[in-house]
Amino acid sequence: MSKKISFVGAGNMGSAILRGLLGSGYSTKDISFFEPYDVTAQTLVALGPKRIPDFETLAKDADVLFLCVKPQIFKTASVEWKLALNKISNSPVIISIMAGVSRKTLLDALGTKFSIIRVMPNLPLTVGKGTVAIATDSISEENLALTESLFAPVGTTVRVQESLMDAVTGLSGSAPAYVFEFIEGLVRGGVRMGLSRTVAMQLALGTIEGSVEMVRKTNQGPGELCAMVCSPAGTTIAGIQALEDGGFKGTLMHAVEAATKRSKELG
Repeated sequence: MSKKISFVGAGNMGSAILRGLLGSGYSTKDISFFEPYDVTAQTLVALGPKRIPDFETLAKDADVLFLCVKPQIFKTASVEWKLALNKISNSPVIISIMAGVSRKTLLDALGTKFSIIRVMPNLPLTVGKGTVAIATDSISEENLALTESLFAPVGTTVRVQESLMDAVTGLSGSAPAYVFEFIEGLVRGGVRMGLSRTVAMQLALGTIEGSVEMVRKTNQGPGELCAMVCSPAGTTIAGIQALEDGGFKGTLMHAVEAATKRSKELG
């Protein structure tokens, strides 16, 4: 039997998951959402899912309830949510994508009768290439498998202990920004050496895509693959020396650490 999937919030992440489900074959009659902003809501209504006017109506018909709102509003919104959840007879599986909001906080706020799963997706989810971490603590295999199946249309999933979710945020959650900065740096380097920005962008993106595929499809690690490109006294090793002089890998490690620490502070 098809699951009834409901979304609280239909911003970038929520709408991306919703669109992914539609694209994978879910019927519009099995998907509904609550979204207070009319402009955002109308783009999804045009695709077929039903817009529900209030949280209680949304939750009472749901088998799975996605919480896709900004974590800053959780404390206020959860009061209304708990009142509504206490009125319904069903017990939807609740999946939260809110960064920094622990499962314990969710259980304390919404009630322990619900199966609550915490996940951490990243921005490439919006183009169907996301990476989603699922916190496994106290979650049944059935619900873990369900969560993986729901995210499969928009990316890949990994299972981690909840204690590592801040590290996930520091790496995959924040790393798209690091990658964008890396791309921009390569492009600017190409422009500085005389290439047009258009050509430099094509070269940078193609090179990154190809390099990622090599890491995926070979049995060699990034260090081994790097060594394959570095001819003795050649151009690449000269560039690698420049990266090492600038503390390239160390800087990336510090970026992940800094973002992880900030995630813990926000939590």
